[in-house]
Amino acid sequence: MARSTLAGLIFALTVAAQSPQLKQAGVCSRCHVAQVLEWSVATKHVAAQTNCQSCHGKSDGHVVNERNQVKPDVPVPGCQTCHNQGCPKTKRTQDCQSCHHSHALSNPNDRQLRQTQTAADPRLEAYKISMAEGDRLAAIREWAKAQEAYQAALQARPADRRAAMRAKMTQRRRNPEQPGLEIIGTEFDEESGFPKHVRVKGIGIEMLLVPGGETDIGSEQWPASRPVHSVRTGPFYLSKTEITQRQWEWLGADNPSAVKGPQLPVHNVSWNDAQAWITTLNARSGAQFRLPTEVEWERAAQPAEAPLDEQAWYRANTAGGGGGFKEANAYTPRNTGTKRANALGFHDMQGNVAEWCQSIFRPYPFTDSPGGGELRSVRGGAYADSPEYLHPAFRHSERPSRRSPWIGLRLAR
Repeated sequence: MARSTLAGLIFALTVAAQSPQLKQAGVCSRCHVAQVLEWSVATKHVAAQTNCQSCHGKSDGHVVNERNQVKPDVPVPGCQTCHNQGCPKTKRTQDCQSCHHSHALSNPNDRQLRQTQTAADPRLEAYKISMAEGDRLAAIREWAKAQEAYQAALQARPADRRAAMRAKMTQRRRNPEQPGLEIIGTEFDEESGFPKHVRVKGIGIEMLLVPGGETDIGSEQWPASRPVHSVRTGPFYLSKTEITQRQWEWLGADNPSAVKGPQLPVHNVSWNDAQAWITTLNARSGAQFRLPTEVEWERAAQPAEAPLDEQAWYRANTAGGGGGFKEANAYTPRNTGTKRANALGFHDMQGNVAEWCQSIFRPYPFTDSPGGGELRSVRGGAYADSPEYLHPAFRHSERPSRRSPWIGLRLAR
C-alpha cells in the first residue's frame, strides 16, 4: 500500500472513530467499523436511537472472545423485529434483505446496480446450471458424471466452497476405499462421501464417522471450560469403544493395565505410550491414525437420552457392596461396549476409563496450534469418578509421561 494511501486511510478511520454514530454503537465499533457505518448512513436508525445491542443483544461472550468463535446473542437480526408492518411500498413482511443490506445501507429503489452486477458475470449462471446438474446426478448415484458437473461449477467459480466439497464427495463415492480400513455396511455421509462405519484391518477396531460442522463446546459450570464457544471441525472417524487390552497387545505392546482382561479397556498408559502405540499401528496399516482433539472428542460425546447408569461405568456402579466410603482399589473398569451407546453410537464416552486427547491443555477458546512438553487434555471421567466429572464439557489435564489406572485411549482419524 502506498504511504499516501495508508496515511489517508488512517486519517479517515481516526475521523470516523470520533463520530457520534460509532460512539453510539459502543464496543461493537471497535471491530465492526464498516457494518456500523452501513447501519448509520442514509437510514433512520440513529434518529430512532437504536444501536447494535438493540438487535444483537449485549453479546458479552462475543466481545470478550475477539476471535469470532463466540457468536453474538442474535447472530442475524431480522428487519421484521422493528419493521413489523411490512414494506411501505410492497407490503411484504419477509425477505427484506432482497432489497436492503442487513444493516440497511442499500437503496431499495436502486435495483439497477444489482441487475448490472448479475448481467456482468455470466459465470454465475453457468455455476448455477452446473451445480443443479451435479445435484441431480448425485441423487441418482451417477458419481462420475456428477463429479464432472461439480468440476465445471468450480471452473466457473474457483473459490466456491460448496462446489469443491461436492466434487470431493463424488470422488470419494467413486473410490471409497481408504488405507488401513475396510468398509462395513452401505451407508455413506451425504456431505463428505465417507463411509459411515469402518473397521481397522487386522486389529478389528470399529470406527464411526462424525460429520463435519460447528460444535458449541465448553460450559459455564467450571472455570477451565469457559467460555462456551463454537468451533468448526471437518469429518473424522472415532473408535466405537475405548481401545481394549486385546487390541493393545495385538501390536506386540506390553500391557501395563492394573486390572487385566482382553475386553477391558487398556489403562495405566501415558500419552507418550499412546503415541508410540499409534505410530506402530500407522506403520503397519499404512494409515494415519491419531488421538482425537478436544473439540472432536466433545463433538462425539453427545449423551443418549437415558439415565447415566445405563450409559456409564462410574463410582455408583463399579464397586461391590453397599454405599459409604471405599478404597480406590474397590472400583474397577468394566468390559467395553457393555453400556448403552450415546446419541452418535459411541460406547463409554462417559466413564469406564478417561481418555487421552491429542490436544495440549490450554485456556479456552480452543486452539489446535502445535506445541510440546505441556499438559495434555483428558476427557470423559473414569470408573471411580462422581457424575459431575463425567460431563462431556468437563476438562482435566495430565502430564504426557504420567501413567494412571484411570486413563486409557480412543482412536481417531
